[in-house]
Parts: sequence; structure tokens; C-alpha cells
Amino acid sequence: MKKSIRDEWIREMKRGSVQLLILATIGKGKKYGFQIVKELGELSSGYFALKEGTLYPALHRLEKRGYLLSEWVTQSSGNPRKYYSLTPDGTDTLSKAKDEWKLLVERSNDVLEGSE
Repeated sequence: MKKSIRDEWIREMKRGSVQLLILATIGKGKKYGFQIVKELGELSSGYFALKEGTLYPALHRLEKRGYLLSEWVTQSSGNPRKYYSLTPDGTDTLSKAKDEWKLLVERSNDVLEGSE
């Protein structure tokens, strides 16, 4: 069965915004993986329901680029959790990426509204 073009486009648009949304979520405070998934899902009313196969590769890319630090924290009960926080470069990148995102949305809307 052929997938609809809508599903393909939505997936591509979401993929382009995941790293920014992860940085924004962690920018509010140190978080571990499940917290990030939960918060993104809640804040987006379920629109951004990330799976581990999407989240962890993105976290590793952001960490490798120097935007995130990670640390293992031992819990009083249960397994240790890996918490992520923004580096100073991550904070700067988040600020610049937000500005760029706003511009992207504005210019996209200009084009979309001008094509009607």
C-alpha cells in the first residue's frame, strides 16, 4: 500500500525540527530521555511523540557537536539515569536557532499566503 504524501511530508517537517525542540526542552533544565519524550508529547498535545530510535541518535549528535553535556545519576531506587543539560554553546545555539526558526516560519507564511 502506498503511503500518503501527507504522512511523508509531515515526517520530514518533524524531522527538521526535532533537534531544536530537544534543545528547547533541555534548556528549561536538566532532563533524562523519558522526561524529554514526555514533555515534548505533552507540550505539543501529542504531535511530537518521539520514539527512542529518534530521540537518542539526536541526543548523541547534539552532544557530539558540543551542545549538550550528559551525566549518569544514581537513583535511590532503580537504575541510574543519564541526564542531559545544555553547554554554554548549546544555550547560544538554542537562542540563535529560535530566531532562525521564527524567521523561517514568517518567510514560509509569506510564501504560502502569497500563493493563494
